[in-house]
Amino acid sequence: MAVTNLRGGVVGNKKIEAPEKVHVYRNWCKTCGICIEFCPKNALGPDPDEYPELIDAEACNLCGLCELRCPDFAISVAKKPKKDKAAPAEKGND
Repeated sequence: MAVTNLRGGVVGNKKIEAPEKVHVYRNWCKTCGICIEFCPKNALGPDPDEYPELIDAEACNLCGLCELRCPDFAISVAKKPKKDKAAPAEKGND
């Protein structure tokens, strides 16, 4: 049985990469900084080349504002995991 570590790290001798929350398509990005400015959690910041990067993965809540506001469609945000909804309780015929 495989062990999955969703936060990344090392399991046994294998390094497990955390799933990417935010991906920047550097070929499309013009480094305008709009995504960084709209991030409500300040999870994005500029890298040394001024491209946006996720600087605080724990703070990112996958809201998607960076993706929504990017004028060049150069950033994508992972989908939020779906919450399991319990089936509604059936009402008895009392």
